[in-house]
Amino acid sequence: MPPGPRTPTTDTGERGPLTLSPRTYRRVVAVALALLCAIVVTGAAVRLSGSGLGCDDWPNCSQDQVFEFGNPNQTIEQVNRLFTGLVSLAVAAAVLGSIRRRPYRRDLVLLSWGLVAGVIGQIVLGGITVLVGLHPAAVAGHFLLSMVLVADAVVLLWRSGQPDGPRRPQVAPAELWLSRMAVVLMVGLMFTGPAVTGTGPHAGDAESPRFGWFLPDVARIHSINMWIFLAVVVVLLVRLARSGAPRPVLHRAQALLVVIVAQGAIGYTQYEMGIPPWLVALHIAGATAVLGVTVWFHLGLSAPVAARAGIDGDGLDPVRTDGADGTVDRAGSSSSA
Repeated sequence: MPPGPRTPTTDTGERGPLTLSPRTYRRVVAVALALLCAIVVTGAAVRLSGSGLGCDDWPNCSQDQVFEFGNPNQTIEQVNRLFTGLVSLAVAAAVLGSIRRRPYRRDLVLLSWGLVAGVIGQIVLGGITVLVGLHPAAVAGHFLLSMVLVADAVVLLWRSGQPDGPRRPQVAPAELWLSRMAVVLMVGLMFTGPAVTGTGPHAGDAESPRFGWFLPDVARIHSINMWIFLAVVVVLLVRLARSGAPRPVLHRAQALLVVIVAQGAIGYTQYEMGIPPWLVALHIAGATAVLGVTVWFHLGLSAPVAARAGIDGDGLDPVRTDGADGTVDRAGSSSSA
């Protein structure tokens, strides 16, 4: 396979006092990812506690006060808004770090700016959601944008642990096709899940509007989506095991299967128990995990092609090329773990 174009760089990798090593930058991104996942759960707490309209204005809590903590609902909503500020700082650090990282990588800069755009979009969409009285379409859009942000951060974390340059698949075309199908089905779950939420009792406020659908039917569609997703991942895992796929790829596939089964079990349990808020919160955290692990697994199906002399016969670096955490070793040392 002929090597593709390399991502442009602007320096030789020399570091000064205001630059970051790849290892340090990856830690910055990991913090940003953790906070982006956490705010999904805190946002769910706002909705599940009925605090979505605890503050009936935006960006102020009310027309008269920027901050109000007069009742529990106001407090929960205000804490979530303040947490958004912490996320914004982490994302800003990811952008600045990508610019000061050495060697410079344009792909990392673009991905980090994607986080900035997403956070700004979340702030604006959050305000719109309040102003339209928690319409379920706005609530669903808020959640979906959160998932896009998490996916962006996962890709950024993965790529920051990989060397620059061309890549090649580690698995057969059929496995790549199944993995792409799994990603599409996972995205489907991210849409059908909010549809269930917007039809059910936890849309953010007791008086907020709901989708006018029959809840069991919507839940059934979501469930069918999940079962097909699970089946595709099982088939994919079996094929990977039989074809002798690299061990890290198999480990990530197994992790994905475990997360899907756990998430499905939580989903069925919450439905049978009458959708208690604490289980719904756990299910939302599980949805975030499913998305992150699915993206992480799919990214790991390709490996870097060594762009130097002395490579082995199949075009790959003769040292370990894929760690379980997605990092790459060259000559026995991590390039950017």
